[in-house]
Amino acid sequence: SIMSYHSSVIEVPILWLFQRFTEEQFDTIRKNLVQQSHHEEKTRILCKFCKHPITSYENKMEVNGQHRYVFSNPRGDVFEIGCFSSADGCVNQGNPTTLYTWFKWHYWNFSICSKCYTHLGWFYQSAMNNNSFYGLILENLEEES
Repeated sequence: SIMSYHSSVIEVPILWLFQRFTEEQFDTIRKNLVQQSHHEEKTRILCKFCKHPITSYENKMEVNGQHRYVFSNPRGDVFEIGCFSSADGCVNQGNPTTLYTWFKWHYWNFSICSKCYTHLGWFYQSAMNNNSFYGLILENLEEES
């Protein structure tokens, strides 16, 4: 599954805080955590349907303080999306609109997989500046194994 990653925070199990480690043990723990975070950064995220590379962990970003959102459209369809700074495996379709936008002051259009043409989310562009991002449907993505 697509897990949350914060580059500025290394989460350490609480029990570790009450143990005493030698410098060597602490060094090993630190190296393992750094390797794990680098692996996540480089892990590609694929279209679940055709396995085409869409984006990667290093493109994960927060919009208004969050990476993940759950929204519903006027028809009642519910989507859990993740925000990404780029998604080179997508093609954007349709005329940008602010109609029913989930992000204030942002135009959106559809983002589809450039290989199988499955709807993977939306491309958002700010009406106020040049900021843009992808809101991708997490259920339609998977990590490269």
